[in-house]
Amino acid sequence: MDTTLLRQLNDDVWHPFPLLYARLDAPAFLDLYSPELIRAGGPAKQVFGFAEYADQTEKWFADLADRGSSVSIAFRFVERIAANDVASERGVFQLVSTRADGDGRTFYGRFHTYSRRIDGRWRICVDYDTDERSATLEEEFLAAADVNDVDAFKE
Repeated sequence: MDTTLLRQLNDDVWHPFPLLYARLDAPAFLDLYSPELIRAGGPAKQVFGFAEYADQTEKWFADLADRGSSVSIAFRFVERIAANDVASERGVFQLVSTRADGDGRTFYGRFHTYSRRIDGRWRICVDYDTDERSATLEEEFLAAADVNDVDAFKE
């Protein structure tokens, strides 16, 4: 595996993702996705396209901001495959939600994304997540490879 592609994915997707998420910057966050996005899974077990995902994200970020709440997300990887202009990446995410009063909760989930380099920049085209087998997710998150550990995926 050419780790250069993984570093490009990090620069275009995985490094900006948590920053924009924490800033609740919906327009910049949504620009990480392809307009042809397929979004599936999640707690509601739904599937929809970019327009619905954008609407859902904008409303959720606005609601968090209005309540004075914050959210952060971190990713760890169990598989990263990239070649030419396409990539498939699987892993575990950690989401920390903190209310304005300081009360916080931590959630874990599995994700699988497919990305494509469009106009010289990587964008997520398919985004799936699940909280199946949630009892082991914290352990799996800690055992998985850090986003910057691209050498873990060299052949």
